[in-house]
Amino acid sequence: MFTTITDKKDYIRSADVEKLPISYDHKIERELFGHKVLLENNPWMWHLHLKLTDACNASCAFCVEQNSVCKENANKFVDSVDKMLSEMEREGILFSVSVTGGEPLLFKQFERLCNVLANHEIHFLTMNTNGKYLSKYLNVIDGLFDFVNISRHSIDDERNNQIFGDNMPTIEKLKELKFKLKKTKMRIQCVMCDMEDTNDIVNFIKAFSFADDLSFRKLMKLSEKHGVTYDDKEELYQSALQFAYDNFEFVEQTVQDYYIYEIWKYNGTQILFSYSNMKMLYDVEEQEPDSVCREFIVHPNGIVSGSWDYTHKVLFS
Repeated sequence: MFTTITDKKDYIRSADVEKLPISYDHKIERELFGHKVLLENNPWMWHLHLKLTDACNASCAFCVEQNSVCKENANKFVDSVDKMLSEMEREGILFSVSVTGGEPLLFKQFERLCNVLANHEIHFLTMNTNGKYLSKYLNVIDGLFDFVNISRHSIDDERNNQIFGDNMPTIEKLKELKFKLKKTKMRIQCVMCDMEDTNDIVNFIKAFSFADDLSFRKLMKLSEKHGVTYDDKEELYQSALQFAYDNFEFVEQTVQDYYIYEIWKYNGTQILFSYSNMKMLYDVEEQEPDSVCREFIVHPNGIVSGSWDYTHKVLFS
């Protein structure tokens, strides 16, 4: 399912992804590594995630990866990425790619991976990072990536370090990094774990308005297999959406398969609210054919699959 609304009068109130079926209206068939796969006929649904590593310097209590066991095979991973990009190019479905982890900048062959990415025609390339090691790789990141998405969960530097369990870049350091990024845009990503009301959200927006845009994320609902529990701030998230509706300039609302995002503008700053339901995704994947792929993932061990579980929908191993 992929629905985009750009007229505020059509805004879907309480667009709860849990109440929405995962379905495809316009399937197309492509071949990857000799496998026939079905995917939605929409470029934004041809997304490739590169999960470089499970390793991370931080220890956020709400992180979906906190119980992951690192099974990294750096050489195989980079080779698999190169092969997958070539396969997608051949089939005409290479569009958006995101680099993630763990903390991707802990990946042992990050610069080699960037060389591979630069050799392919990727329409939209992003990276998710906590920013700890960003300065070290700024020269290879700037201009290659369209966006670098930096996690930040509190205005206060000390409180932010407590949430991450590590010394993270200060606000002043982030401003310095923003100045040095000449071609790549900076997005600040915040899960609302440390916020109590909409005033906290507005204050956060004001504090980080130097970034190109800001993203607020409601913590995703997970299946029991992850062993992660937390307060997902459901009431605050819904209050934030209502506040945005009443006070911000509406840009776009998109329901995209198992997640929803909304784009608004406030005093010239672009604001993104998003939510993913991984529990529903896993439940649906248990019932559907392996040929149905809503996105693709290259896992740290080098396996390419159509699922966040590297044992499901395997395309290349």
